[in-house]
Amino acid sequence: MPKKINRFIGAIQLPGDKSISHRSLIIGSQATGIVKISNLLESGDIFSTIQCLKKFGIKIIKKKKDYFVYGQVVGGLEKFNGTLNCGNSGTTARLLLGLLSTYPYTIKFIGDRSLSKRPMGRVIDVLKNFGASVKPSNKNNFPLTFQGSFVGLQTDYKLKVASAQIKSAFLLAALNTPGISSIEENFDTRDHTEIMLKYLGAKIQVKKKSQKKIIFLEGKMPLDAKDIYVPGDISSASFMIVLALISKNSKILIKNVLLNPTRTGILDALKKMKAQIQIKNKRLCSGEIVGDLFVKSSKLRSLTIQGEMAPRLIDEYPILFIAALFAKGTSKFYGIEELRFKESDRIETMKEGLSKVGINIKSTKSSVEIKGNKNFNVLNNTVIDAKGDHRIAMSFKILSEAINKKFKIKDFQYVQTSFPTFTKIIKNLKKN
Repeated sequence: MPKKINRFIGAIQLPGDKSISHRSLIIGSQATGIVKISNLLESGDIFSTIQCLKKFGIKIIKKKKDYFVYGQVVGGLEKFNGTLNCGNSGTTARLLLGLLSTYPYTIKFIGDRSLSKRPMGRVIDVLKNFGASVKPSNKNNFPLTFQGSFVGLQTDYKLKVASAQIKSAFLLAALNTPGISSIEENFDTRDHTEIMLKYLGAKIQVKKKSQKKIIFLEGKMPLDAKDIYVPGDISSASFMIVLALISKNSKILIKNVLLNPTRTGILDALKKMKAQIQIKNKRLCSGEIVGDLFVKSSKLRSLTIQGEMAPRLIDEYPILFIAALFAKGTSKFYGIEELRFKESDRIETMKEGLSKVGINIKSTKSSVEIKGNKNFNVLNNTVIDAKGDHRIAMSFKILSEAINKKFKIKDFQYVQTSFPTFTKIIKNLKKN
């Protein structure tokens, strides 16, 4: 470790949560009237959703800092038979596949290099229950041609994998389907779609029994137009949290952060590692739980996480791996095979990147072991390949700042897809 240590001190407001930003635009487009959205995330992924919605006649304008979505009512999207470019956004792709599965339009879906490698078969298989189809019939990734149903078919479905995007695609399809459709899940996945639908007055009912949850949604019913406040992204906050924890003499206040229980797995994991994190000013905004986080430098301990935790921190594992490097003992992560199907194979990409800075980790198809080790070996020409994955790129940038060693991160520009102010915020927090 170098003798010169950076400290990170200050109060910050993060950009809006990416998941809620996507849903506020897409569900807002189905409302009866104008939906005002405050603190919408302004990133590449969100702009992809905006541009796609505009193809269907949805008017979306920005006035000062707020966005206004002119809802076209449920089932009211204008006809468009053409190409939708989802860019790097898997959420844009999967949620729009759901929304459009009950519109009789023929649409070619395309994306960038990274998105074109990501699997779409699981969501398409679910949407076939509503009468949608894809050409070629065995196509599992973009580009592909998607044909929506002429008459949405009422559907009852049991979710086979822990995926909030598949669940959300189902609910968006059910929104424009006559009758009551239901989806059953036996996993804890993020529930922003259910919360927003309820907030906007949808006829939605959630029944819970033990680990099982069944969601009932009556289709062809109007949605109210209400103002939506998008809280700060907890996934983005995780990078700043870990930066403060692993950097000496640091303390950060992160204001207005999303604290939805399905998304706070990263806080639970870090607290198990003896992280000093306090939650303040907890409250409800647009149906979601929001609060402020006060984080201080901490002496972290290793932890073991089983697979049932994975859905609650699936996007935070890369930065959690970085935290584990600074913890005493060996951290073990099980049941994380879903990481292999994100923007990159996150297990392999993190393993390759860490090997470039002198750290070896053990992994299997669905697990990772990391022994705390602060002895990094960073050469002047070290290059980390993020492989088009914004969370990998940000994780290694946090590592670079914490150990005060510079190395090149290939594909760092993909950070713009989710956290465009990432480097600016770090710069403002840094105290030498």
